[in-house]
Amino acid sequence: MKQLSTEITELLNKKSTTDFLNAARHFATLLENGDLNQEQFYKESHKALSELYRTALELETIDLIHSSSKSEFNEIDQNELREMNKGLISKLGKECFYWEVFEPAYDKKNEPTQGWLVDDFADIYADLKEELTKIDKVGTDESIEDALWQLKFGFNHHWGNHCIDAMRALHYLWYDGKTSM
Repeated sequence: MKQLSTEITELLNKKSTTDFLNAARHFATLLENGDLNQEQFYKESHKALSELYRTALELETIDLIHSSSKSEFNEIDQNELREMNKGLISKLGKECFYWEVFEPAYDKKNEPTQGWLVDDFADIYADLKEELTKIDKVGTDESIEDALWQLKFGFNHHWGNHCIDAMRALHYLWYDGKTSM
């Protein structure tokens, strides 16, 4: 890793940042582990998603000082990213479908739609892995700052929704008698 500024070093050393990055790395590693059976995967991923969500709540929103919308980071190939976790999540079976309402807090009548754990896991994984790669492989002030900003933004606007949907579906798989513990 390159020599980092004091601001970025302090940000990386904050408990909220280290806790979140540990949870994100744990979730990514879990999806890359092809040795788990479906039951183990459901159980471990439910716990990992819960920890990921909890730590993301504490992750700070940061101001961009070193990076901007013109910053470019081409360290990870999107096709390679899809291949890194494809084996495990594609074997989830029929229980990976669930029903959801996209905007449950919206006061107008919403029709339920079908959700898919495969999509949830793939989107969370892709969003996390891309930013973790910026931190771990690029390792500049600009890339780390951008990655941390993207991780919090993605939590608020994309992968956080997938995380909640997946946790809810997994909760019902485990505690509604559909799967043995």
